[in-house]
This record gives sequence, C-alpha cells and structure tokens, in this order.
Amino acid sequence: MPIYAETISVPANTPEDNPVKLDIQIKEQFITRMEVGFEDGCGWMVKVQIRYGIKTFFPTREGTWLIGNDESVGWDERFSMPAPNEVLTVYACSPETKFDHNVFIRIMTLPQGFYFLETLLQKLSSLWEKII
Repeated sequence: MPIYAETISVPANTPEDNPVKLDIQIKEQFITRMEVGFEDGCGWMVKVQIRYGIKTFFPTREGTWLIGNDESVGWDERFSMPAPNEVLTVYACSPETKFDHNVFIRIMTLPQGFYFLETLLQKLSSLWEKII
C-alpha cells in the first residue's frame, strides 16, 4: 500500500483568496485513506482543502475548509481516479494568523489489482455474514 506523505507550509496571514498550494501526483489509481494533520498552534485558524482539478475533493461541500489544532483528521476513502498519475492539489491558508504553520497530508493508495481483490473480499465477507 503506497503512502504519500507531504507537508505544506503555510505562511502567516495567508489570505483565503490567495492560498498556498501543493500538487501531489498519485501514481496509483485508487485512494483508500486520507489524513490531514494540524500541528499544535494552528488554533483552528489554518484552513485546508484538497481538490481534484477544479472540484473540491475534501471537504465535500464546495467553499468549505477543514480546520484543526494539534490533531490529525483521517477518513477511509474509496475513490477511483480516472487514470494512474493523476494530481491532487492541496490548498491552505491562514488568514489573520501571526505565525507560519505546517499541515501534514497523508494519502494511502492501492494498485488496481489489490483494490479489486480487497473489494471482492469485502463483498464475500458481507455475503458470508448474511448467510450465517
């Protein structure tokens, strides 16, 4: 399971209408888990979006941002990219902050064959539970 681990540095007082960005090229086609880590001191003022092209991938609702402080927010994902080697872009801003901050991004992926095997095993397990 390849893991992409990146850090995006957000300068103090970076406005929402001019966020810093980080492109992450995903070589595999299937994303299985994503995590965004906020360092202590972000104070719920550092904002992050992950986009695929022009569409906001996370948070789901357009125009919203993920915020946090001294925590890692993670979720299981079942997203199939249209093709290998696609790019996700992380946008981050920190309006009205006085210090620079770092946000940590982790993306877990599976190659195509493993993804289908995992999906098949989950379906078989679900079917088996219904039988028993």
